[in-house]
Amino acid sequence: MLLRSATLAKWGFSHGFSTRKGGVSPPPYDTCDFAMLRDPEALRENLARFGQRVGFDPARLYQATQVHGAAVLEAGGDAASARAVEADAVVASAPGDAAAVRVADCVPVLVADPATGRVAAIHAGWKGVVGRVVEAGLRSLGGGAERVAAIGPCIGSCCFEVSTEVGRAIEAAAGAPGVRAPDHAPGKCKVDLRAAVRAQLVALGLDDANVEDVPPAEGCTRCEAEWFYSFRRDGDASGRLLAAIVAGRNVDPSGR
Repeated sequence: MLLRSATLAKWGFSHGFSTRKGGVSPPPYDTCDFAMLRDPEALRENLARFGQRVGFDPARLYQATQVHGAAVLEAGGDAASARAVEADAVVASAPGDAAAVRVADCVPVLVADPATGRVAAIHAGWKGVVGRVVEAGLRSLGGGAERVAAIGPCIGSCCFEVSTEVGRAIEAAAGAPGVRAPDHAPGKCKVDLRAAVRAQLVALGLDDANVEDVPPAEGCTRCEAEWFYSFRRDGDASGRLLAAIVAGRNVDPSGR
């Protein structure tokens, strides 16, 4: 099963957020795991199925080695070689090139500029939020207020518990007091990472109405084990979800 953003589709951008269904990965990663260093044959088939549904050639799918930083990979050249580059945002410009990130609780963000057709995929865990990877990705993408974005499946505020120190750092980076709940235990608080990312997108010039939650904001990868992988829930037995977007607008505005 694939999740899509009505906002990105409206502007003609092929894209998708994977769930854990519809692939060939064996247990405990069943069935649609996109971890890069686990099962090459299953990964190849999962990418082929995902690419067919989204609308891109897997040979033109650009990913990076994610390290919870703020570096940006500009798509170009051999996509397979690009996977060795350490980055947490990928920007694609050439029509048909796809940018993607992998997540298992962290926030996947897909951004598109309807004026240029350029796209970005951003991986934002709490370290990325504090390190301003969203800002780095949007700076490389370029464009202005006309940009549109979708925030994909991630851990919810119901389950994302961190130290008070980390919570304050996220709150400061987001510039939005509401992302951190009051301490519920000594030195512990819960944080809404999705809201933090939205606040950063809006502060960087996106219209709040052009930022869509996919699925709706109440969704949580840790809670919804049937649909999503979660590292906080499953540890090393967790698979990885994929979020991808293709550069260049489609003639068909539905995104199909």
